[in-house]
Amino acid sequence: MKPRHLRPAAALLLVAGLTGSLQAVQHAEEGGHGQAAAPVATSPFARPPLHVPMVITEPARLVSPGEEYVDALAEKDVGRFRKDGEHWVDSRGEFTWDDDEEIYWQTVPADVLTRGRQDFVQFCSSCHGLDGDGYGRSAQHLRPPPRSFLQSTFKFTKVPSDKLPNDASLIKLVKHGLDGTPMYPWAISEERLGNIVQYIKSLSPEDTGWRDPANEIGDIVETGADPWAGKPPAEAFAAGELAYHKNQCYSCHPAYVTPERLNELRGVDAKTTYGADLTFPKLKKDSSYEVQGYHVAILPPDFTWNTMRYSRDPLETYQTIAAGIGGAGMPTWKGAMPDQDIWAIAHYVRHLTDTWKDKPGRAAFMAGLRKAP
Repeated sequence: MKPRHLRPAAALLLVAGLTGSLQAVQHAEEGGHGQAAAPVATSPFARPPLHVPMVITEPARLVSPGEEYVDALAEKDVGRFRKDGEHWVDSRGEFTWDDDEEIYWQTVPADVLTRGRQDFVQFCSSCHGLDGDGYGRSAQHLRPPPRSFLQSTFKFTKVPSDKLPNDASLIKLVKHGLDGTPMYPWAISEERLGNIVQYIKSLSPEDTGWRDPANEIGDIVETGADPWAGKPPAEAFAAGELAYHKNQCYSCHPAYVTPERLNELRGVDAKTTYGADLTFPKLKKDSSYEVQGYHVAILPPDFTWNTMRYSRDPLETYQTIAAGIGGAGMPTWKGAMPDQDIWAIAHYVRHLTDTWKDKPGRAAFMAGLRKAP
């Protein structure tokens, strides 16, 4: 059957009808029924989803980076601050001293939060959720699930786990990404990342996270010179093997030696025995992370098999070990173990990854440990 051609009059009527329909849809999207149009994102990259709030009208009062931070800021911008007794008064009203809590609060303006909110919806919400609760459209398909920012708990900021991460550490984390996950490195400007970070911090429920005056903001863990730099790599690997097994890292991660060798390294009775899971990672069911009310079980990495999230070299690995991973059972080792040993373990686990991950001999290596008498 040949297609029929529309007559000119009918075609005009069809166009008019479509135009009216589109105008009606647009009117409905912009409020309709005489209501004012809701403000929407001005980003050229996306149009916000319908019925999703994009504008924040109230500022947020958050825990500031601390007295030393404000002191340094006042020294740098003399005209902005004046001294009132022992503390500073900010002419812009961003930082205010609280005598009761004995901290500086930081007031983040609504326009900064709005810009952060808009970019968060654009770039982050598909995984982390429109409300930052860790349950975006993609989240149900991801393991482990994306972080819920309602908890203010982060794994890989390199900040000691008993403190909240500072802005610089969060921005650095977003720029780096988390290897082996859909959290890729984000090439977004520093200003826009800063706005997103402020918005994420503002998601803390009352009296938690950045809204809890008892919490302190921490810096990336202090990192000295690598004591193994310039020495034969085998020395660092041997020292790392000893420190790793002597400090019982295998209680969460796998052991990478036979039971006999483990007893030698630990200096214990040669007849000491271990469980069948010695060379396997142990599932941590009691993590502090949750999404939609469900606790997230965490499987520590096997360094011969898994991709480390933020440990591409010994420096990054050292910082992860030293700072610990809050909420995941990985303690802060800085101060609990000599720095030389932390560096040695960093070299050792990187060596395991570089030697065995995705290599044909990996299965035989691990099987050899498991078949040892």
